[in-house]
Amino acid sequence: MRGRSQAILVAMIAAMLPMMYWISAAAVGLVTLRRGPSDGAGLLAWSLLAAGAWGLIGDPTPALVILGTYVLAVVLRRTVSWGHTLAVLIPLGALAGIALERMLQDVLGQLVEVVQELLLRQSPETVVSGAELGADWWYQLFAGGLSAAHAAMMLSSLVLARWWQSILYNPGGFREEFHRLRLSPALALPIMAVLALGPQFGLVTVHWLPLLVVPLVFAGLALVHGSVAKRKVGGTWLIVFYMAVVVLGPYLITMLVLLAVIDSLVDIRRRIPAKT
Repeated sequence: MRGRSQAILVAMIAAMLPMMYWISAAAVGLVTLRRGPSDGAGLLAWSLLAAGAWGLIGDPTPALVILGTYVLAVVLRRTVSWGHTLAVLIPLGALAGIALERMLQDVLGQLVEVVQELLLRQSPETVVSGAELGADWWYQLFAGGLSAAHAAMMLSSLVLARWWQSILYNPGGFREEFHRLRLSPALALPIMAVLALGPQFGLVTVHWLPLLVVPLVFAGLALVHGSVAKRKVGGTWLIVFYMAVVVLGPYLITMLVLLAVIDSLVDIRRRIPAKT
């Protein structure tokens, strides 16, 4: 934020370094949030110029994450609403997933073959269940996972940018903003309906289920952080919670999804008594 040349230098170097593109995306997000879409677009162009080198060798991820983070930052700056931003995240993740699927179709096919070979080496029960799912099911699942992973990276870069902005210009602001984050029923309920009923409508719906989980999980995490802060029980509880996520991943993620939907209807944090 000290000057345009410094921002360009940081964004370009981070975009060119392996696995550091998220810093470039966060830098673009910070400039966009603070100075507006016009200044952010200038830095975006330089970042994409550097990220384009990865695209030439078959890795579009840096460019997609940087561009997606910029769009999310524009939405957050104009609406000052994480709910609206998370709603935009879904089509952004879908577009990224479609682009990746077209560019990495052969890689996804090879990944499915590897998984099926691994299943053949497992117990007979695993082989039968894996065979019942079929190659098409695994392909759709992996393709959907790519969409969800890229959406999560865009969101993480935006969170980092917002946190940087808070540190520089509004200490403690992001913490309060995150603790208040709550989805509207108009967003949470349709997502939950698709998650619950989607598998009955075939592989096309299965493709997008991982992506739809991302905003609900983020809202669920905000609920956990906000509840812990309101009860003033200390950061130890959060450490234990994230350790449990590592150990009990799918179960706690399902719980976060359900809590996010319930919170959209009844505002759980408002009902939790504050500790004085």
